[in-house]
Amino acid sequence: MYNSRKIEDLRPDVAANCRVWLALCREAGLNVLVTGTVRDAEYQMQCYRNGTSRAKKPAFHAQGIGLAFDFCKNVKGQEYADLDFFRRAGEIGEKIGFEWGGRWRSFPDRPHLQWSQGGRYTSSMILAGQRPPQMPLYQKKEEDDMTKEEVQKLVEAAVAAAQPRVYTDLAQVPEWAQALVGRAMDAGILHGSGGGRLHLTDDNLVSLQMLANANIF
Repeated sequence: MYNSRKIEDLRPDVAANCRVWLALCREAGLNVLVTGTVRDAEYQMQCYRNGTSRAKKPAFHAQGIGLAFDFCKNVKGQEYADLDFFRRAGEIGEKIGFEWGGRWRSFPDRPHLQWSQGGRYTSSMILAGQRPPQMPLYQKKEEDDMTKEEVQKLVEAAVAAAQPRVYTDLAQVPEWAQALVGRAMDAGILHGSGGGRLHLTDDNLVSLQMLANANIF
């Protein structure tokens, strides 16, 4: 079973705009976390069985296609509860050019964004081997009246978003995960370097939470 959270597994043009989306969301004060990019058929079937998807085969999310990604609010206990968070994040995605699943009438999928060239490409078309053209890299329009400083800030934020955040000590870890990391260290699951420094990413924190939920430690 395979479900990647790596942005680099997306098609390059989609990955570039995903990073811009991350930067714009953080600029807007939205603490977003990408939870899924590409997946295999086994994982897609699991999503179908647990009711989080109505498709039995991956299309936009499929390995080698990489046209969609899922996300959540990176706050423990509020990952999927804040509808306004998803509305704002979805609208930012639409501004960039993504199709937001929260607009779907028959099966709203608020944590989902995909490149379908404005809905011109469907899952059936993707499964039939048809692919949308390259997604244009989002740029602010002139009427947005951005200053040079704001443009530079956006570029720097996009570059930063392309790199995973690394937490080197317990004080840097997000508040929701500090107790979790402390427990993992006490249990010997996490070991710092010789100087006691950690090297944890958001993906590591999510994995630790999954282990805790499964009562593994």
